Amino acid sequence: MTDELTLLRKSVVAERAERLLPEYQQIIANIPPEAGFGGIWESEMFLFYAAVKSFAPKQILESGRARGKSTLILARSFPDARIVSVEYERESENAPAAETKLKNEANIELLYGDSREILPQQLQSGDAVLIDGPKDFRALKLAIDLLRTGKPCAVFVHDFPPNSPQRKFVERNFPDAFFGDDLLFRRFQSLDVERDPRARGLEAAVSAASPRRYGVFVCLSPPLPTLGLPSRLRLFFSS
Repeated sequence: MTDELTLLRKSVVAERAERLLPEYQQIIANIPPEAGFGGIWESEMFLFYAAVKSFAPKQILESGRARGKSTLILARSFPDARIVSVEYERESENAPAAETKLKNEANIELLYGDSREILPQQLQSGDAVLIDGPKDFRALKLAIDLLRTGKPCAVFVHDFPPNSPQRKFVERNFPDAFFGDDLLFRRFQSLDVERDPRARGLEAAVSAASPRRYGVFVCLSPPLPTLGLPSRLRLFFSS
């Protein structure tokens, strides 16, 4: 467990990211940019890639795929892994777009339903997990439930902006967690400028003096810390 914790120390992840950047740029070069639909930025997916690659997971669980850009990046970044992607609504307007985009990817399985029920059933030892729905404390509770099993190598949860209640909860209770807007990772946001012309207007907003203006990942690693009664009650009443 000590070696695994070292692999997910933010300074170690940042050093690894420097080495992996050219490789990742080559991976996403053939993935068409997709602007205007929200989702997870390329720099955020790169953070997941840099953090998880050393674990060589055989399976990656994704909760919330929207139009499938993040799912496609996962499939191309981890070609030897099974990517199990769960979307809540089959009737969503994004579902057909995602299915079309991903239909030729042999290592992807698309599921529909409640991730809070499906992910625990699919979880295997050594899995990496990416959660971008449900949101806020419901996402955090799902992540904690998965970590409690001792199976995941890492759980990434999206949308933890500064000063949000869910981020403050993590900062209080997870001493080994790190966030994607850490200064160590900020330079990799150039990936977004390269991929999305609209992002050029964000360059000033993501300067060292400014907060990030889009979703922020938190990386949670095992073992699960002991949560006090107030924290357990906060999670219970947020379900």
